[in-house]
Order: sequence, then structure tokens, then C-alpha cells
Amino acid sequence: MKNYKLKSPSIYIQAAIALLFIQLVHKVVREIPGAINMGGFGAIAVPASAGLLTISILLLIFRNKWGLVLGLIDGVFMIFQPILVHIILAHPDQNGIWWYPIFPWTQAVLIIYFCILAWKKI
Repeated sequence: MKNYKLKSPSIYIQAAIALLFIQLVHKVVREIPGAINMGGFGAIAVPASAGLLTISILLLIFRNKWGLVLGLIDGVFMIFQPILVHIILAHPDQNGIWWYPIFPWTQAVLIIYFCILAWKKI
């Protein structure tokens, strides 16, 4: 009977996948349309980041540690993205909400935390 038992990913990997998936949905629904409307380098960088998230999730589903590395890269990018867009390039938020960067920063910190945690526990 042991041969038929599935090995599910650890809870740490599942948590990292869940956070990466939430960020992927956020990028598809909010950031990609906004980046395309603004044009410039963001119209390329944000969809590329979404692709990186997709690859990261797929690698983690197949229990490959490189998915955690790609998740960390995306988490670090997410910390600097609002700083670059809203502060350095001075583009206001799409809805005019000044506190909007708190949302992606919180996601980024959680992604970084759970990717590091999963790396240590695997």
C-alpha cells in the first residue's frame, strides 16, 4: 500500500505557493493593466514578473527548490516596485490611494519569509 501513497508538498511549500498565487492574481488583475496603461519599461517588467511567478509556482508544485529562489527574487522586486513607480517616477496610484504600497509590501515580506522558511525546512 505504501507505493500508492502520494507525497504531498510540505506545509511550508504550500504556504509559499499560496502567497505566490495571490501575488500572481494581483499582478494579472491590477498591476499588468496599470503598467500597460502607463507604458514604458513597466509594460514589459510587470508581465515578466508575472511569468517569473508562474514558473516559480510550477517549480514548487514539482518540488524543485529553484521555485523558492525565484519566489525570493520576485519578493525583493515587489518591495522596490512601488518605490520605483510611485516615489521615483512619481506616478500616482491608479485610484489615488496614498497607502496602496502597503498591500504589495506586506505580500512581499510574507513571500520572502515563507520562501526562506520553506528553504530551511526542506
